[in-house]
Amino acid sequence: LETAGAKVKVLLGDISTQEDVAKIFQQIQASLPPLKGVIHAAGVLDDGLVQNLSWQQFTKVMAPKVAGTWYLHQLTQDLPLDFFVCFSSIASLLGNPGQGNYAAANGFMDAIAHYRRGQGLPGLSINWGAWASAGMAARLASGHQQRLEASGMSAIELERGMQALGSLLSDSPSQVGVLPINWSKFVSQLPSGKKIPFLEALISAEPSFTKKSAFREQLEAATVSERQELLTTHLRSIIAKTLGLQDIQKIEMRQPLFDLGLDSLMAVELKNRLESSLETSLRSTLLFDYPTLEKLIDYLSVEVLSLELAVVLDQQEAEEVDQSNLQKEIEQLSELEAQNILLQELDNMNF
Repeated sequence: LETAGAKVKVLLGDISTQEDVAKIFQQIQASLPPLKGVIHAAGVLDDGLVQNLSWQQFTKVMAPKVAGTWYLHQLTQDLPLDFFVCFSSIASLLGNPGQGNYAAANGFMDAIAHYRRGQGLPGLSINWGAWASAGMAARLASGHQQRLEASGMSAIELERGMQALGSLLSDSPSQVGVLPINWSKFVSQLPSGKKIPFLEALISAEPSFTKKSAFREQLEAATVSERQELLTTHLRSIIAKTLGLQDIQKIEMRQPLFDLGLDSLMAVELKNRLESSLETSLRSTLLFDYPTLEKLIDYLSVEVLSLELAVVLDQQEAEEVDQSNLQKEIEQLSELEAQNILLQELDNMNF
């Protein structure tokens, strides 16, 4: 901005506090040229599954988006602004697992833009995707960024994002979504049978579970002895992709997936991936009810896919089964039978 000839003045205040916002406007009126535009880009995150979100998490995320936007509207509605821009999020358009509070907060910004337009005032809400080198998304851990890319969404490069902003400021409707996205890939990650009416004009073919997936057909066509390995490898691959693991063999049969870094948000994503690859609906608590690869395979094969799998036991399991069977046999022996067996064993040992 300064290179372009602008003078930058920083005025500090909490956008969610009415007194702070009013004080900033007083400073502008007292010592700066007339205000001609507003870009509201403040926001915070506090993610979690909606059933686990506390009211504090809602108020924290809502404060800058809801209170801040409303205070800015109130203090500018009588000013001859050229633009009033809200930096909203794609979360309020498409949703995002774990961001129910954030989606709702940005939905308010979207509504204010429409409201202002209805009042004859400038108003634009831009539902941004993730920015590559700026904003909250750029500060996410690499694992979260990888999952974002896996969903079909790409990051917005700074130069292209600024070009989009300039274009939208010149002429635009009251609400616009800006994000690079692979729609086919995005739809493939949606929960089983979920439809988004908003996207029907963009997507010609949404996933349907009336037709079996290629993997499921392969699984059903395989022999009983082959199915165990096929399903195990398939699940390991999907779990590794969700967790960002390079070596799928690190996922051991009895190791709790949450010990590998799986969290509640990843559990939702993993369930959605499994629904897509298996072409079937799965319970929302799938990974909490069956938290290991072994339990997941048993449940999916028998309860969901109705498949017969060969019983494959490792050495430890075989020993446990042998010991269990031996214990049952001993318990079923009469006192006389036990005495005869003992005498026979002693005789064999030359006692």
